[in-house]
Amino acid sequence: MKKRGLAVLLAASMGASLAACGSSGVGSGPAAATSGNSGTDSVGKASTEAESNAGETSGVEAGPEKFADTQHLVIAFPTFTGAPADLPMVQDEINKILLDKYNIDVDIQISDSGSYTQNVTLALSGGEQIDVLSTLFVGYTNLVNQGYLIDLEADGLLDKYGQGIVDAIGQEYIDMCRVGGTLYGITNTRDYAVGRGCIAVGTEYLEGIGYQFPNDGEEIIKITDEELEGIMAKLHEKYPNMEVYRPANNDLIQQTEIDQVGGNNFGVLVDYGTELKIQNLFTSEDYKEFCKRVYDWNQKGYISKDAATDTTSVGSLMRDGVILTYGTSGKPGSKVQESLGDGRDMTIFQTKDNYMASSNVAAYPWTIPHTTGNKEAAMTLMRALYTDADLANLFIYGIEGVHYEVDDEGLIDTSKGTSAGNYGTLPWLYPNQFLSTPLTGNDPDLWNQIREFNDSSKKSAAAGFAFDSTPVANELAACTNIYNEYQKQLEYGFLDPEAGLQEVNDKLMAAGLQKIMDEKQSQLDAWSANK
Repeated sequence: MKKRGLAVLLAASMGASLAACGSSGVGSGPAAATSGNSGTDSVGKASTEAESNAGETSGVEAGPEKFADTQHLVIAFPTFTGAPADLPMVQDEINKILLDKYNIDVDIQISDSGSYTQNVTLALSGGEQIDVLSTLFVGYTNLVNQGYLIDLEADGLLDKYGQGIVDAIGQEYIDMCRVGGTLYGITNTRDYAVGRGCIAVGTEYLEGIGYQFPNDGEEIIKITDEELEGIMAKLHEKYPNMEVYRPANNDLIQQTEIDQVGGNNFGVLVDYGTELKIQNLFTSEDYKEFCKRVYDWNQKGYISKDAATDTTSVGSLMRDGVILTYGTSGKPGSKVQESLGDGRDMTIFQTKDNYMASSNVAAYPWTIPHTTGNKEAAMTLMRALYTDADLANLFIYGIEGVHYEVDDEGLIDTSKGTSAGNYGTLPWLYPNQFLSTPLTGNDPDLWNQIREFNDSSKKSAAAGFAFDSTPVANELAACTNIYNEYQKQLEYGFLDPEAGLQEVNDKLMAAGLQKIMDEKQSQLDAWSANK
């Protein structure tokens, strides 16, 4: 990736960090979302303005383009820090578009990541209105199993009122969100695949050790494990008073070839999920080698002694000059993303392949809860979010000239504007981020690059499989407690894996690990047969 625009970006990294971390303000939460916002029960007579061509060509009668009666809807989603200060201002602009095109107005309810799950759970269990809901942090299959989500295809709902959504996402990825064959949620456009084995390193530190950068202009530099080890050793020698590497809880996924089937480590697929055979992670060579590597790094002094207890983010540690490297995920745009978040130019190395795991696509779909005031209007709102380009930049970045400006290349600079810093959401969470404008410093063709990245990456043979953990809920809880006891000791390099792996495996097997693995295999076999 060229360094074009990075100097400007890094000088104003806090503006862009809104996109990753939200902005100041207290999240109001879905639990308080419904006061004065009860939806109508009837769809209302369609206006004569337009009739959907998509509905005609699919053989399904199209729903109304615009409702006769104003539909008052609630949309709930999280950011890391809650509702931005200028949300009311942005919501007013969003509603001008929605009212004009669809006769819908929306109450946008944003919670911080720490309270979102509780707020959503209280709202749904109390029957409070939420019409469109992000399942990030809450758990998609968890909401399905509790009966909180409606079937999006029942009575032709998606076909009649969601025209264009399938085209925006692709049928293959739509189908990966099915649970038991039923579609309860729709994924958002983003990087479904992940570049495994990626390490982010401060570029200035690489220059300090005399690293010779390749001249191919590639954003991510492919190297071998041996080359990475050499870089780490030189960094430690040059900067002995800095922490070479800071482990993180998601390193297991980022730095190995395993597939966490069902979103947990109790029965996994190895070798990029090429074979539908559930295996024991804790006796696998992949996990053993992973633990041995970080243990070796710890013994060499690369990892801080308080790494397992320090909760400071790697971005903050990098920004403050505490660490030299950390694990990350690779994708188009990752260099700019990490550089913005860290406040300094970063170089991304990659030692493994690009991979789409079984649950990546359906990790946090957008849904319509059973507490919706009007499912037809809710689906129409979802259609707008997936297909209406006028809404994308507003929802994600705010108002042009106020919360961002467009640079000379037509890209968005969130560091500029009369109220820059007072609005921002999570761009990658928006239903169709590909309708928006990329941030300054990225390639203008970023979204096409990500599409190609997704399509060309290795894919798990279990892609689209959803695990129902209900039959093994007790065993899963017991195993989770044991794993949490050992996880940082093993995966941050504080416990010798030669002894530690056997100890944790013995406890897990006694707690029911084999039963969980057998249940996963049984469900996976049934899913594969029906597929």
